[in-house]
Amino acid sequence: MELELPLETCPPVPESVPAHYVVGERAGPAAPVCLCLPAMGLAARYYRPFAEALAQALAGTVAVADLRGQGESQARARRGARFGYREIVEQDLPALLDALAGRFPCRPLFVVGHSLGGQLATLAAVHRQDRLAGLVLLAAGTAHYRAWPRADRRRAWLTVSGVRAAATLLPWYPGSVLGFGGDQPRRLMRDWSTNAFSGKYQLAGSRIDYEARLAALRLPVLAVTIRDDPVAPPGAVNELLAKLPQAEQQQLEVEGVPSDRPWRRHFSWARSPDTVLDPIVRWIRAHGPAGGHRKA
Repeated sequence: MELELPLETCPPVPESVPAHYVVGERAGPAAPVCLCLPAMGLAARYYRPFAEALAQALAGTVAVADLRGQGESQARARRGARFGYREIVEQDLPALLDALAGRFPCRPLFVVGHSLGGQLATLAAVHRQDRLAGLVLLAAGTAHYRAWPRADRRRAWLTVSGVRAAATLLPWYPGSVLGFGGDQPRRLMRDWSTNAFSGKYQLAGSRIDYEARLAALRLPVLAVTIRDDPVAPPGAVNELLAKLPQAEQQQLEVEGVPSDRPWRRHFSWARSPDTVLDPIVRWIRAHGPAGGHRKA
């Protein structure tokens, strides 16, 4: 199977939705479809090795999408973009899921979210639960500083405080300078810091009680933890999963790229996909057509 990125765009969606690409278009009529969502500050193209390997292993279709403001998205923080979690969760991701479900009807649709992409995928799932066959959360946990190991909590609190201060005092959050998260709008980082301080998801400008919606979400969820990952430690992953008591959950730990420094392990699996691929492929196959794909 030939793999190219980009192959072509998905069906028309609102202009606010970032560029997205389809890999492995030559899949069969019942093959899985996966939408991959990046971590904060990373472009979709970073995930090309993982997307290609996943599409080939599944003999399925994989789409990788830039989050608003990242990669090829035109909504740049430095250009005065004003958005937060709400626009991504309530507009962008539902539109992407609708587009993929429309293009690939009757095929099981999964979202594979890395880090913040996993959090946003979980929040968006409350709007499109009927579209989804399952969620794969890769190195994804809450940002809540109290979920970190006790010895690291003070440092985590100081980091969160610094991020919030930067996002409050500056015209935009300069993550490219500070070394965390890429350049982001102030409101998005305020949403992030709300979760980081309280552990709750309260989206600025939204009237939706996401904590209650998450508690009622019924979907298969696979959470993959990278060993010794300091960005998404087990406590943070467990706290996110605890918000999903009705979900069919499975959690496992993988080695990642052990030769990398701990911080790098949070990201480097995407360039070395063999370190995470097999358990994800097995899980998706187990929850494919026979797993009860939902139609809208």
